[in-house]
Amino acid sequence: MGTKSIHYRDGSTNQASIFPAPEEATAIIICLPALGVRASYYHDFAQALSEQAFHVVTIDWRGHGHSNLRAGRSIDFGYEELVNDLQELLDYVENWFSVMPVYVVGHSLGGQIASLCAARYPGLIQGLVLIASCSVYYKGWEGLGAWRVWLAAKLFHPISKIVGYFPGRSIGFGDREARKVMHDWCYNGLYGKYRLAGSLFDYEAALQKMETPSLAISIAGDELAPIKATENLVKKFANTTPQMPLNGRIHLVLWQDENGQGYNHFNWAKQPQEIIHQITSWIP
Repeated sequence: MGTKSIHYRDGSTNQASIFPAPEEATAIIICLPALGVRASYYHDFAQALSEQAFHVVTIDWRGHGHSNLRAGRSIDFGYEELVNDLQELLDYVENWFSVMPVYVVGHSLGGQIASLCAARYPGLIQGLVLIASCSVYYKGWEGLGAWRVWLAAKLFHPISKIVGYFPGRSIGFGDREARKVMHDWCYNGLYGKYRLAGSLFDYEAALQKMETPSLAISIAGDELAPIKATENLVKKFANTTPQMPLNGRIHLVLWQDENGQGYNHFNWAKQPQEIIHQITSWIP
């Protein structure tokens, strides 16, 4: 594993971890974390994936890990900034490895941001792999789960405005998150749409035109990303067209790992072989 520095246009910095393929690579894969999860959590997954002839890149979200920023009353950012960070990272990756197909594997929030980036910047990403990633619209849950998500979506942004940031570690959801991140999460949770704070871009319309091939992987029994909620994200994408590969839109559900043990929203990254098998079977 190596590291490379990122200097964003707005002056902030970050550091990417690079897992080069041991032999000639067939593609580049960028791995994006879930909300409040550091990129280092995925290093075992990234190392195992790199052994399948991929160069793999992991990176922390702005405000976390190696980022030089920390959310606070004077430092705020939202999904729009995360989308732009990914767009800039894609430019860096092209320079690091020369041109080859680039796929983005996004876990939870990572899948949402990757989808928004692919919609806004057509052609930059050759394929999306969404792992336990969903629209957080409360109607994607059933019964008490829907009530909990609705209540969280009503409260989390106001809490972040009072404190100056969202104290996720104290609440038990995410980590120290920026106010606009929680605005965007809560808006999606209440209305099922992406209307990003500080942005005039129509992401909903762009998603309806977005034809990037995608593989969505749900975890059976995942209370943080139910199957219906994942479908609420994927169905925003453009329908498969004759020009799109046959594997252009796939949503599958994993019930257990290769050892017969149950997956959950997080532990798949520590026992990744079945996930890796699905990814390598899907990528042309």
